[in-house]
Amino acid sequence: MIIKRITVKNFGSVAFYDTVLTSKLNILDTFFTSEISAAIELVLCSKALQEHHVIGVRDDTLITAEVLVAESSYYIELKPTDEGLLKLTTLDDREKDVTDFYRTLISHCTEQDTIDNFDGRDDSFPLRLCWYRGCDDYEAPKDLHSRSNYVVSTKTFRSHLIRYIKAFEPEPINNIKNYKATINNQGKFEVVYPGVSGELALSETEEKLFWYICFLNVAEFWTDVENIRNMHHEKKPLIIKNFIEFLDQTTDIDGLIARTTKLGRQVIILTLPMQESLKRKWMGKKQ
Repeated sequence: MIIKRITVKNFGSVAFYDTVLTSKLNILDTFFTSEISAAIELVLCSKALQEHHVIGVRDDTLITAEVLVAESSYYIELKPTDEGLLKLTTLDDREKDVTDFYRTLISHCTEQDTIDNFDGRDDSFPLRLCWYRGCDDYEAPKDLHSRSNYVVSTKTFRSHLIRYIKAFEPEPINNIKNYKATINNQGKFEVVYPGVSGELALSETEEKLFWYICFLNVAEFWTDVENIRNMHHEKKPLIIKNFIEFLDQTTDIDGLIARTTKLGRQVIILTLPMQESLKRKWMGKKQ
């Protein structure tokens, strides 16, 4: 699944925003990351429409997008209702209303839609696998089972989860300091350093990188689950925000890009306006 273009008008603080996206890596640097990420989530049906009412829906709010799913094009339009909520309408390339079909086609459980979005202010990713495992020390959200359409309760899911945790090999966070991310027996991601026990004090960059590594592993874990269960869901774009503006010069950008794009998904990174040279570096382009 690929978003080819999205246009946002009079939504929150946005007067007008329009961008064409590629099928792989995209960096959208804007002061309006909240509004643009919300608009993308609405196009992807990843959140309930009423959740974005607080952003600022006006009488003339309009969000449009062209989306490619399984080589078929869909044209999305979101307009406000009389109640001030946004209503989604989808047309195919023959201008036939296929709204219900589109919703069904890209339908995921709420938990999958949540983990397709990395927010550098969200510290839940290190806990997600132990939530799935049901460890008492790390209380999971009460609605976790319904959020996953009860997939996390299945024998197949739980068996793969245990195998995944046991087979996990520590991954480097900061090669200079030799910090690594690992998983304890309960499924919680932790940071380890040779010869040191207990929690480590991380810099802001290291903390964001640690959370991002957890995010990538959770995404890979769910990819495995989908393959094992033969779920055949459309792979929605990954949305990443509040992240790259916190990284410093020691970050292995090439490694992060390779690891992220290896998931085979469209990647949309939202960030505050950045220098063109740094943007080109993230896009893997030479100066």
